[in-house]
Amino acid sequence: MARTQVGAETSRLRKDAISGLGAAVLAMAFMGPATSVFFNTSLAAAGAGYALPFSILLALIVCALVASAITEFAKKISSAGFAYTFNTHGFGKQGGFISGWLLALSYAMVGPMLFAGIGAFSSDFVTNQFGIAVPWWIFSTLFVAIIWGIAALGINRSAQTALVFLVLEVGVMAALFITIVGAGGAQGISAAPFNPANSLHGISGLGIGMLWGILFFIGFESAATLGEETHNAHRSIPIALFAAVGIIGVYYVFSGYAAAIGFGQDSVGAFVRDDTPWSTLTERYWGQGFLWVITLTVLNSIFANLLTGCNAAVRVIFALGREGFFPRALGRVSSGGRPQVALSAYMIFSLLLALVGGALIGPFGIYGFCGTILGLGLVIIYILINLALMRFYRREHPEEFSTVRHAILPVIASLLLLLPIYGLVYPVPAFPNNLVPYIIVVWITLGFVYLAVISRRNPETLDAMGRVWGDEPA
Repeated sequence: MARTQVGAETSRLRKDAISGLGAAVLAMAFMGPATSVFFNTSLAAAGAGYALPFSILLALIVCALVASAITEFAKKISSAGFAYTFNTHGFGKQGGFISGWLLALSYAMVGPMLFAGIGAFSSDFVTNQFGIAVPWWIFSTLFVAIIWGIAALGINRSAQTALVFLVLEVGVMAALFITIVGAGGAQGISAAPFNPANSLHGISGLGIGMLWGILFFIGFESAATLGEETHNAHRSIPIALFAAVGIIGVYYVFSGYAAAIGFGQDSVGAFVRDDTPWSTLTERYWGQGFLWVITLTVLNSIFANLLTGCNAAVRVIFALGREGFFPRALGRVSSGGRPQVALSAYMIFSLLLALVGGALIGPFGIYGFCGTILGLGLVIIYILINLALMRFYRREHPEEFSTVRHAILPVIASLLLLLPIYGLVYPVPAFPNNLVPYIIVVWITLGFVYLAVISRRNPETLDAMGRVWGDEPA
């Protein structure tokens, strides 16, 4: 009995470590409001063109529906495993494992993607402002050390740090949006950006815009990974999810509208060809002297995004390690209830992939490549969560089953989520992003093979799947 108790304690995250507000802040900071707008606007506009805000609005609607599905799960289940634990209860062992397997790949991309991006962006900033050439990988390595140190102090310290950075980034970028709209943009205020007919490439273009629009939102679902550590999780996590989607979602739609009218409908070609549209808009509406303000705001945002994103990824890795699908050492916690082993492993992995990938295709190349894997992987996971919700309530809580909440809304969300998948595969994107669908398929196939091996060699591991650690007494 003593041995079992020790095992449980060394695998239990610290309960009530953060409040519901802390969970919401971490989710919103993971969304990277300034980072997403600065880096992803041009990628989304390449498909949606002048209809950019409409595609972002579609992404907002879909993410609100997904948040509804996650909320319905979170009311019953509190776990760091998120989709892995949810879908184990909805689909059973195989569906739950594959969900966790795909989630691990998707979240694994967060660190390499952002460490490469912040390294390259910092290097460019220092060169442009001070004329000093510092290799990007030095900055990436430095930020790995800083993020590692803060995350090791615990989730509460991460939430406090993220709140400061979140207020700064949203405030500065919102001020720029207001300036553009207040000036009437390039051709005056118009509702044309919300007309889907203005999509640059029709339905496929809206799909591409929506895919990157969903990538804007990625991170809101991470609130569900904090279920074991959040006070009154069954109430706080749903509030955190909808707060993140609602508040930052309005900010995103506003950003798309400001960008579209800032260039003007007659200059849509220049808009979609501009790799740094927000630098152009800052110079046009605030003056060249304010470019450094936007640059520092984006660096601030990437930092907060890294801190919160790595925390979420670590908790997914920790959950899979705790249940024996990854090395069990990853499922151990320190005396303070912190997943230090999983944190260390993830930091090392992220740095290595960022450096190697950056050396092969450039730091911004690895940013886009890892971001595409992250986006497609989570779109599939969102669909799986919606479908699993229907089975979960029908089978385990039939007395609470609602046709609207647990059937109609999940189906609508799943159908809408097919649009960004279509936009990614047709027309075929350039190398290396054209490899992403094949990487996802190969990864899922390997997951089924690995599951078959575990089923034969360690069937007891499958028997323990889906344990709801957050609801158990210590």
